[in-house]
Amino acid sequence: MVHLSPVNPVQHRRRIADWLRSEHVARWWGNPDQRLAQFDATPAGENAMIVQDDLPVGYVRWETIDTAALAEAGLVDIPAGSIDIDIFIGDPNQAGRGAGSAALALLFEHLERTTEAPLVGLCTSVKNHVAHRAFEKSGCSRIARFDDDVFGPCWVYGRRLQRIESVS
Repeated sequence: MVHLSPVNPVQHRRRIADWLRSEHVARWWGNPDQRLAQFDATPAGENAMIVQDDLPVGYVRWETIDTAALAEAGLVDIPAGSIDIDIFIGDPNQAGRGAGSAALALLFEHLERTTEAPLVGLCTSVKNHVAHRAFEKSGCSRIARFDDDVFGPCWVYGRRLQRIESVS
């Protein structure tokens, strides 16, 4: 069973740093020190630990998309107010086993209840086939392609969010 757990920066920072430095994460996430700085700067409530069977196996973060950065990358069809998601499974033994797509489904439900965002987006290298499967399994589809200065050709996956009324 997969669930999302709040990040405790003091408790989780070392594990995140180790995962970011592992070959299977750094290959797709890039410079571990820059990504750890991003972890440190992520506000509470905009990230979560991915927990499977009571063990942390990955990390997910989200933020409202910077429309200027999108325009610079030539991605002008993504609506303002959309949310960008970064996700990885840090435990290499759990990669490709469904925790990522399950975590994304849970995050989509959370964002549908708590935001007015019209769309969620994720992007990764065209070579990251494990991520492609997880994104597609969670209901995302390819919406664009762009060339990243670091990772080369990348796919942008997206999924429209449907409003869910919270039950009081």
